[in-house]
Amino acid sequence: MKRIYQTLLAATITVAAPLAFAPLAQANNFNDASLPVYSEFTIDGITAKVTKGINLANNTNGSLGAFSDFYYNEGIVNIDFNDSSLRQAVAGKDNTYTFGNESVLFTFDQALGVNKTNIKIDKWAPTGANAEKNTSQYLAVFQGNSVTVDLTNKLNYFGMNWGALSPENKFEFFQVDEQGIETSLGLFDYNNVFSSSNSKLPTKAAHHNNEYNGYVHFYANQEKGLFNRIKITQAGGGGFETDNYSLRFSKQSFDFEEGTDKAQTPEPGILLGLVTLSGMVARRRLMA
Repeated sequence: MKRIYQTLLAATITVAAPLAFAPLAQANNFNDASLPVYSEFTIDGITAKVTKGINLANNTNGSLGAFSDFYYNEGIVNIDFNDSSLRQAVAGKDNTYTFGNESVLFTFDQALGVNKTNIKIDKWAPTGANAEKNTSQYLAVFQGNSVTVDLTNKLNYFGMNWGALSPENKFEFFQVDEQGIETSLGLFDYNNVFSSSNSKLPTKAAHHNNEYNGYVHFYANQEKGLFNRIKITQAGGGGFETDNYSLRFSKQSFDFEEGTDKAQTPEPGILLGLVTLSGMVARRRLMA
């Protein structure tokens, strides 16, 4: 009998320990104290927050642009546009490409090169974290074209280096069901993310005629905000310049403070049951 209760106690501790300590283990990989947020805006289940982003450890001069503050976190998929050999056309789909990850499809309304929409290098590339000039390739979308980004699974996080910001830049998130029916989860643009009285923009670039840049993190703050389609549109004159995408595939909402999936809180009854069972087993051990 004593051996049975010892086994139950070990099993209880094994189950309870991950519930109690998993968030602490996740936090070891990320320090949110280095993440000042300059602006934020929420539409239903999706939140947008703006930071400076980071310059990669091997590119401290910012010439590749700013990257996600979560770039190095486990589970993050990163896509830049620097390696031309990674751009692959998708068979059977017009104007559709992958850029190093087959789970992320970029479909252009018109062919690349039309209306100046292209993967390019010029002074309008989104800047490094401290407004450094980005001399690498980036994605530019111009009026009359748009890009639809389709994901093979749902995301809870999408980040991008957004440069030379203008009110005509528009970002819309969708959930697409198995029948192909899409539901809009929210339309974000310069006006709703950056025009509130409390918002600030992190970097002002002289070589962009003093226009602003930043790294924008879109994430599902609730599971209803999980998305599997993103549409990038330039509604007016000028261009929509983005670079250095980071994504996280997940069926859970995103914890911005930790840079991971949000920890799932067990039902109170489950926790109470575990504690009660643990106490009962401990008492029986003392009596044995």
